[in-house]
Amino acid sequence: MDSVNEELARARVSLKEAGCDLALLASVTNVTYVSGFEVPLPVGVSAAVPYAPPFALVSVRDSAAWLATSIFHTAQAARESRLDQLLTFAGFDSFQPSDPRGSYLQAVRTALQQAGLKDAGRLGVEGRALPYGAAALIAREFPLAQLIDIDEAMDSARRIKTPREIELLRRAAHIGDVGHRTLASLAQTAGQNEFDMYAEIIARMQQAAGHEIPVSGELVTGPRTTTVNYPGGPLDRVTEPGDAALMDISQRVDGYWSDCTNTHVIGGVAPSAIQLKYARASQAAFAAAAENLRPGKQASDVWSAANAAYEKHGLAMPHYMGHQIGASVNELPRLVPYDHTPIEANMVFAVEPGAYQGPGGAFGARSEKMIWVTETGPEILSHFDWGI
Repeated sequence: MDSVNEELARARVSLKEAGCDLALLASVTNVTYVSGFEVPLPVGVSAAVPYAPPFALVSVRDSAAWLATSIFHTAQAARESRLDQLLTFAGFDSFQPSDPRGSYLQAVRTALQQAGLKDAGRLGVEGRALPYGAAALIAREFPLAQLIDIDEAMDSARRIKTPREIELLRRAAHIGDVGHRTLASLAQTAGQNEFDMYAEIIARMQQAAGHEIPVSGELVTGPRTTTVNYPGGPLDRVTEPGDAALMDISQRVDGYWSDCTNTHVIGGVAPSAIQLKYARASQAAFAAAAENLRPGKQASDVWSAANAAYEKHGLAMPHYMGHQIGASVNELPRLVPYDHTPIEANMVFAVEPGAYQGPGGAFGARSEKMIWVTETGPEILSHFDWGI
């Protein structure tokens, strides 16, 4: 076990404040956060053959912690996990009958018994992620255990990033830079298919990462940039000179996400007056939001500053201004008028104001970069240039 696991320590503080003796974590985000194991996203065969995804059990009373994963990921978990105990459960076997559900539940039972839950105790669970089978087992075999919903506690634990997380987010932002610089190069030439452009962008990011990475997002060109219909592409469309090209892309690197957006004019064509108006409004709102990401401000203050920038350009706010980012791509707090969460040092945000002509128009822009809140103010982690 890694002797210094600040994320696990932060989780224990929040879980203790929530009144837990133990916590059973079942979401990709929180298991990745406390363990350092990059939990595979629930797609493809790895999601289909076990009964449920990996879980972690954290003792709040002492230093014990367990990670449990399917046998398909045992080697990876052994390399990456920062927890002190590793359990495995079965999945599909090509040659022998297997019991994925029973094996998973036995791992849950073993972890709870080793942690000393016995019949009673205060067990934190994630209401959004706990599998039914695990809930039924707890009710049946630990009937006196008190269940505590820990979704808010874990959100709170992840709110302030540790130095390790900030470096991981800096690395993810760097891979995002690679993708957006690739788009900048591709946007110089019209007559390309969106599918081909997107494939090249992903290939460049994976080469920079050195291995396959999960990617989500959109690449939209032409009239589809005028409205938000995320994810809106890529589609089988060939670009034309003067088209807008808007890419909002997120990728996961070593368990942490990047989320950045940029807008270009295709074909080396100078932007029109309308294109400049919307691009500059979006960029001005970003700059205003970034300037207000300082300790002592509130999330709603950041939204208000961005909204004022829109008004100076004669435009209305089209959607929220951004969100925190970490082991999940979209975390709290979000930059909206009703969220008064204090901005604190070592938060990391993806700020993403957009400006769109709407149906019947021809252009829309969104400008998103990642920002680390330091004691003295914002540091922009994304280093690509705006496309307009």
